[in-house]
Amino acid sequence: MFDRLVYGFHPYGLPETGTPETVGSITRGDLLAYHQKYFAPNNAILAVVGDITADEAFAEAKKVFGDWERHDVPAMSFIDPPEPTRRVLVVNKPDAVQTEVRVGHIGVPRKSPDYMALNLAVRILGGEGSNRLHQVLRTERALTYGAQAMFDTLKWSGDIEAETNTRSEATGEVLRLIVDEFWRLQRERVSERELADAKAYLTGSFPLTIETPDAIAQQVLIAVFYGLPLDQLQTYRDRVNAVTPADIERVARFYLRPGEVSVVLVGNASAFASQLRGVGFGQFETVDLDKLDLLKPNLKR
Repeated sequence: MFDRLVYGFHPYGLPETGTPETVGSITRGDLLAYHQKYFAPNNAILAVVGDITADEAFAEAKKVFGDWERHDVPAMSFIDPPEPTRRVLVVNKPDAVQTEVRVGHIGVPRKSPDYMALNLAVRILGGEGSNRLHQVLRTERALTYGAQAMFDTLKWSGDIEAETNTRSEATGEVLRLIVDEFWRLQRERVSERELADAKAYLTGSFPLTIETPDAIAQQVLIAVFYGLPLDQLQTYRDRVNAVTPADIERVARFYLRPGEVSVVLVGNASAFASQLRGVGFGQFETVDLDKLDLLKPNLKR
């Protein structure tokens, strides 16, 4: 539901695995047509990592794929995701005793020059190494078992998303505290300690992402697919450590939109809907779970 609100009818906003109706309508002819249109050597990336020279790798690739014929691949064009706007959707699940909470908005594509600074900013908000949301929601107030913020960056766009769950009667308070932390990241410069902890996690866990030939190949494919510099693996730690508190303040003020967040609350609406006006979210839409349809403009069957 969160992706659907943030990305609209851009493919990123639609269910990755489809729906029972859309999956059921796919024919063998659809699969053949898709394969013929998009499977081409000029639309593929091959990474070879191991105890092999470049000449040997090219020779093997030519032997296996040399007769694979190129053909024109149609350029993909999609509707743009909508601009961030405040929208609150309550998905009513009457038997729920807890509420799932998602709060956030559109972000940046992976190739953004501000990727690293914004990545660290979101980690300070709710990631490994430093997590303000967890501190406020669990450690200080015992409102949840855990909270986090995620920073998704894809080829054409991305999103920033805070998530947690809580007991129904605490839904409004949790929503207000999450949005407050978005504002706080904009208004208060992060401490050197917070930033150092977030940096330490990224630089410390980085070796695990290049520990095996398979992992290295994956990293190379990611770099090529997203159009990133191929030396980014060698410069990763330097780029992390170069981010300053001033950089975090700049990207937080530029990219975070706490006044225009998309909010999804899934739970027993009768137990928490009355709380929303008191925390500044008096206008919201409600849809019963059994009437939900992600492919409809109004989200209802």
